[in-house]
Amino acid sequence: MLDKKQVRNVINDVLQKMGEKYASKEAIELVYNTGLVESKYVYLMQKGGNNVARGFWQIEPWTSVDAINNYLAYRPDLMKTVAKAANLDWKYFTDPNEDDWRFILTTNIAAQIAMCRVHYRRVPKKLPKTLDEQANYWKDFYNTAKGAGTPEKFVEMVKKYG
Repeated sequence: MLDKKQVRNVINDVLQKMGEKYASKEAIELVYNTGLVESKYVYLMQKGGNNVARGFWQIEPWTSVDAINNYLAYRPDLMKTVAKAANLDWKYFTDPNEDDWRFILTTNIAAQIAMCRVHYRRVPKKLPKTLDEQANYWKDFYNTAKGAGTPEKFVEMVKKYG
């Protein structure tokens, strides 16, 4: 497992580059705990199955392409901010494809953080404040009903490894 303080610092730095409203205490905690639960900050590719989900935040490439095409494309200033925070060429946002994003999400931690935050930004509800609220929010909006994770497992993982 990576050093927790370093991971938090990197998350903070990336989210600060995205702007103050993306770098609240609640956002930093939710992004950190999401990565912790998804990979324990050990795995860069989904274990088992088809290895679709990538990075510490286990984001599927199609999810990033969808976020770009159906969210960021309508918010060009935010798209530019995300590209800059992730240190990515603009072409990955103007013509996104899953093959490029599969590589980006496996190798670029800043892009992983930014896309995790964008994923949560699309949710039309306030960010959770407590661990239990985070667990339910993560299950409802990140892991989804189809995912194997549970709010109880989220809380257990954060208490054990966080």
